[in-house]
Amino acid sequence: MCIIVYTVTNFGRKVKYSLFPIVIILLYTYSVSAQEYGYTHYDSKDGLAGVTVYSMAQDKDGFLWLGTENGLSRFDGTHFKNFTREDGLPDNEIIQVFADSKGRVWIAPFKKYVCYYYKGKIYTPASDPVLKRLRIDDNVLGFAEDKAGNILMQERKKMHLVEVNGQVTVIDSIQAKPAVGINAICGRADNGFRVVDDTRVYDLINKDFRLIKTISAYSSHPLSFSINAGSMIWRRDSARAAWISFNKEQTITFPFQSIHNSVNLIDEEHVGVSTRNGAYMYNINRPDSAYHFLPGLSVSKMFRDSEGNLWLSTLGHGLFKLSSSSVLNIRIRRNNIFSQVFALAPYRNTILAGTELNELYLLNRTTGTLKNEKIPLCGRGGAVVSAISVYNDEYIVVGSESYMYLLKAHFKRVDCFHHVAVKNLFFTSDQVFVATNQNVFVIDPQTFKIKDTVWHARSTAVFASHDTVYIGTLNGLYCYMPDKSIRFLGEKLPALKARITAICQDAAGVLWAGTYGDGLIGYKNGRITALLNRHNGLTSNVCRALYSNGDFLWVGTDKGLNKVNLARTGHPVIKYTTGDGLASDIINTIYVENNKVFAGTPEGITCFDEGKIFSHSRCDLLFTDIAIGGKTYDAGEGPVHIPHAQNNLQFNYVGISFKSNGDIRYRYRLLGLDSNWNETRETSLTYPTLPSGNYILQLQAINKFDVSSRLLTRAFTIEKLLIEKTWFQVLLGSLFLAITGLTVWLIIRRFRKREQEKSAFIKRINDLEQLSRKAQMNPHFIFNSLNSIQQYVMDADVTGANKFISGFSRLIRQTLDFSSKPEITLEEELDYLTNYLDIEKTRLEGAFDWVVQVDKAVDPAEYYIPPMILQPFVENSVRHGLRFRKDKNGVVTISVKRVGDHLECILEDNGVGRKAAMQYKSISPINYQSKGLSLTADRITMFNQEHAQKITMQIDDLEDDRQNALGTRVTISFPVL
Repeated sequence: MCIIVYTVTNFGRKVKYSLFPIVIILLYTYSVSAQEYGYTHYDSKDGLAGVTVYSMAQDKDGFLWLGTENGLSRFDGTHFKNFTREDGLPDNEIIQVFADSKGRVWIAPFKKYVCYYYKGKIYTPASDPVLKRLRIDDNVLGFAEDKAGNILMQERKKMHLVEVNGQVTVIDSIQAKPAVGINAICGRADNGFRVVDDTRVYDLINKDFRLIKTISAYSSHPLSFSINAGSMIWRRDSARAAWISFNKEQTITFPFQSIHNSVNLIDEEHVGVSTRNGAYMYNINRPDSAYHFLPGLSVSKMFRDSEGNLWLSTLGHGLFKLSSSSVLNIRIRRNNIFSQVFALAPYRNTILAGTELNELYLLNRTTGTLKNEKIPLCGRGGAVVSAISVYNDEYIVVGSESYMYLLKAHFKRVDCFHHVAVKNLFFTSDQVFVATNQNVFVIDPQTFKIKDTVWHARSTAVFASHDTVYIGTLNGLYCYMPDKSIRFLGEKLPALKARITAICQDAAGVLWAGTYGDGLIGYKNGRITALLNRHNGLTSNVCRALYSNGDFLWVGTDKGLNKVNLARTGHPVIKYTTGDGLASDIINTIYVENNKVFAGTPEGITCFDEGKIFSHSRCDLLFTDIAIGGKTYDAGEGPVHIPHAQNNLQFNYVGISFKSNGDIRYRYRLLGLDSNWNETRETSLTYPTLPSGNYILQLQAINKFDVSSRLLTRAFTIEKLLIEKTWFQVLLGSLFLAITGLTVWLIIRRFRKREQEKSAFIKRINDLEQLSRKAQMNPHFIFNSLNSIQQYVMDADVTGANKFISGFSRLIRQTLDFSSKPEITLEEELDYLTNYLDIEKTRLEGAFDWVVQVDKAVDPAEYYIPPMILQPFVENSVRHGLRFRKDKNGVVTISVKRVGDHLECILEDNGVGRKAAMQYKSISPINYQSKGLSLTADRITMFNQEHAQKITMQIDDLEDDRQNALGTRVTISFPVL
């Protein structure tokens, strides 16, 4: 960004005096002055997408949108953000931009295409179904929106109406006739649109056209027309343009520039014509007077933003901002060398300006315009005029870096001091104090003689009040007392040890000292009353010039001009910089009279009426985007609940105040972390590791005029870590209690160890007793088996006896072996039963048969059951069921299958049944009562007590339909271990 001036130069007028006419003519021909406006210039070096700018629009958030030849730019007053084809634009050359009330920015590129930007994304026909229905045949020349939010798009021969419900209508005829040439469109004040077709103006309401006016026009072309809800401007004839008010039926004409690029309705009072030779702005109340901006440049559009700044877009030279047309910059040039201004002073009806070229210039005290005369001072031509002081409106003392002059009426030199480098001058009622590079002395302004020397070293500034002289030096502030003693004020007040550049006193008697690096210091009655620096309002800590004017103190710095309000608490500051039109931010000298401000700078003199320079200022604040965990979201999007793993937040925001030129400060606080307000000038806040919890970010922007934006808030929650969650804390507490309980249990266990050993010993005895019980075999079976062996011997059946003895001995070994094991395989159990049944069948001479059936899905070697738990039931079937059958067709069936998570064993016989067996038992009692079944029942009970999965047993009596006994079935279900 830079300040650029374009002016028409004013040459010196002819001199009426005959003395040395040739010398005077030569003198004025090489002295040139330029009076100009101060513009803020933006081009590609500042971030603008392209230097050829076709169109401008301001959206509802305050952003300025610019269509250029190299893309679309969005400007917030500080930064440009550019969009190109890489961001989704169909073409980089953007001809038209339009911002609607919903926040959309409509874009018409040079391609016959329409798209829009909304909430961080560019929508095209490929991503928006409404745009897909548009059929664009020519370049879109304009957009308009009505009160209902409907959008009208203008081609040369037709229009497209996009309604809020998404319906798209093509309008190519008006009152049943083809459109001649659409020159301009706009939204009406109440509803519908206004359309200019050729020279006829229509209202378009509910898709119905109504003719409201017919005009006379020099040519029918969109570049010669501009319309809004209240007025219209167009080229009426070859030399005049016309402005009409629809509300007042008022028509005004003004000169028209033929080489125009566009006509513009700037605001309610101003219209403009943008031409290839700058831009002309007319006040409709004074149509014969015009402002001519940027002469020599081709201006494409003029636009007034919501703060009142005037923007001028150019074809090839970027963008210009004019904050006020009341700011006048005067540049002084001699032999094409621009001269700096270091001194200003009022003299009669003029302002005297001293330059670095040892010359004085005169300015009109009322208008600020430069008069066509100058006063060359004798001596070395390159000497800088550093100070000017006027006594009684008659004597003029001029100090430079080599001389000091006394001038009287008509600037006649009366006397001169040689070889003196004047730093500062101060007049009292009857004497002049002169600060130089060697001393401070006092002269009589009438005789120009030195009366006294009050300081004998280098000085930078001087001020006298009530017989006390204040002397500024490189080492601080000193006082020359009435008794001629010297006091160093910095001895007791360290702030006054700073390098002093300027001294003045306000109406309240406070002495103000400007410093070179430490800001501004207020001093009164032996104490510091105020300290102002860049942290509390000044544009810089380097103060170059001071001027007191009533309740205000003007401070010139190396970064702008500051107006300090001394009457208000805190001394608020209004700042003026190149962004406001100043020729330079370096202020060498200041003079203020009423509202008229004169500032001498390295680029000449800036003059403005401060009452007119700013009529309105605003400050808008909004989030541009938010980054969470490295992912960027649009301002209106993004999660409210943020996982702790993504706890890395960056809030990007911007305060929009174009008049502030980026001089915006932000106050913020994050409730939940800190309730105190903090201040920054950065446009982003980063929180990389916030603790878990609920937060509210509050943010406010304050522009350089102390206008505050609305308070912007954003609430969010950082989710808790696992260790911070209630359920996890409960779990940790439970684990702690469990560990504590386990520790206590281990301690108690130590004390109970002996009791447990004793219990284990008793349990072992019981187990042995149980084993002894399990080891018992039915004595009756043994006796019968021995009798069978005896019978084989008596019959001399050696083979049968050997076979029987082998089976019997094997059965005895299995019984002894299995009884000591807690479990055996199903295969071993079935082998044991097979051996037992084989012996019984032999002993009973084949009185029964037996069958073992094992399901194919069951591998007997892989399943384990308690040992010999089935044998008592098999024995019971043989002894009580099959024994009493009258034939030898008895059968014992053993079936095994898997049912769910249990192994089911079914023992079934076709004996006489339990009822008949009991009857036989009562008739023929058995001498030995077997305890196998009762022992088995006890074993099952003990097993079920020790295991969660139980062994179940069920005995069923088998009967036919007439309840005749068919046998007995025993079902035992073992859990699969």
